[in-house]
Amino acid sequence: MRLYITGGSGYLGSYVRNLAHQNGWQVRYSVFQASPATDADTVDLRRRGQLTAAIRAFAPQAVIHTAYRQHEPDLHAVTVLGAIEAAAASAMVSARHIHMSSDMVFAGTAGEYDEIDAPNPIVPYGFAKAVAEAGVAQANPEASIVRTSLIYSPPQQPPGRHEQIALAAANGMSPMNFFHDEIRCPVLVDELAQALLILIGQPHRGPLHLVGRDAVSRFEFAQRVVRARGGNPVTLKSATLANMHPPRPARLVLRSTYPNPAWQLRGVRTVLPD
Repeated sequence: MRLYITGGSGYLGSYVRNLAHQNGWQVRYSVFQASPATDADTVDLRRRGQLTAAIRAFAPQAVIHTAYRQHEPDLHAVTVLGAIEAAAASAMVSARHIHMSSDMVFAGTAGEYDEIDAPNPIVPYGFAKAVAEAGVAQANPEASIVRTSLIYSPPQQPPGRHEQIALAAANGMSPMNFFHDEIRCPVLVDELAQALLILIGQPHRGPLHLVGRDAVSRFEFAQRVVRARGGNPVTLKSATLANMHPPRPARLVLRSTYPNPAWQLRGVRTVLPD
């Protein structure tokens, strides 16, 4: 299998890349900053055509698009236009395409969301991801659009960004409040990476929700992360979304109408027990 990964040096991209290598796949990936790695392409997604040229040169059988920006000034150029270019380039070389999206495409006002629910974002990042989803679907109708949630690492591996935030807050190094009423479905990074590689061989198109089984508050998630890594969660501070302006989604519980026993996405309460 020839696999191309955008954002291959990022958190999720690195896990996908390493797992694909372990499976004996031929992998090439894009990075934003120049790298000495011989299997990496330096690509600026703000400059149209660079990614297309890299994908055409490698002629992969599958592309997983993980690259994004969460904030301005490059939110639209990278998260929207870069995603559409990746999907179009995949279609150009007849490659299976998987686009990574987010639970933030929803407003968080429903009990649960499944794949047939229409995006209704309320934050800029969610708007960008929703527009990207629509553009990807138009550029490459056969693409899978994977919505996921907070991604984290097992305790024996280096912490990801969400864990780093919780650990810094618990150690008094960074002021941070964690919301009791913001509900998400955290997913273990290596299990998500495995599911993405399995998905390449699945006859699926359109949205797909790949999240952990447990819906927990951001406060509970932070507590479990800190406890699992030997810290004291008592020092964590909690708050409610009522104090947030502008508002952010409250309840992002994603469920899937495409269950697949081939992947096991455990809940955070199983991975990080009390």
